[in-house]
Amino acid sequence: MTAKVQQTVLLWHAADGERFQYIVDRGGLSDEGNSESLRALKRPLAQVSSQLILEDGSVISLPFTNFAWIVPDRTGVLVIFRPGSYTLPDGRDAFSCPNNAAIFNADGSLRCQVHFAGAPERSSSYIIERPFTRTITHKTMPIGRPGEPIDPPIVQFGVLVGTKEHPPESFYVLNTETGELTDGLFGVPY
Repeated sequence: MTAKVQQTVLLWHAADGERFQYIVDRGGLSDEGNSESLRALKRPLAQVSSQLILEDGSVISLPFTNFAWIVPDRTGVLVIFRPGSYTLPDGRDAFSCPNNAAIFNADGSLRCQVHFAGAPERSSSYIIERPFTRTITHKTMPIGRPGEPIDPPIVQFGVLVGTKEHPPESFYVLNTETGELTDGLFGVPY
């Protein structure tokens, strides 16, 4: 069995040679003091790599310097790429818009590229910001009030989607096995 991801870090190199692991995702644990430690490093700073720290203590370096977010089952990470942040040898983005996100396994291998389900190419859609998790604890009543409790609650993991011109407005649920994004606007019947 492969070790699961315990936390993700972005490795920084300071002007005085010091290296610092900036904690991106600690699997829900506090990262208190993390940002202050980064600000205290001697400038200029350079991002060196994104790394996965597995529960067995091993460190996996990824070939880019983007934030990596742990998927709910901790078997991998979701990475959302900014334009120009991870390119092919010819200069093109490895994961271009609108499908500019990918899921990597805990061993660092690519699991899948994130894509919109059952839709033609969405040239204006752009995956931005960070992943989003929401928990649905009650069924939805027709008038918008909470209905009966749901046990166990439904936990959805996804991303916020916007356009290049507008901030993120829509929540899309992410299937972390296939990379498929589906519209997150669904209600649980009452």
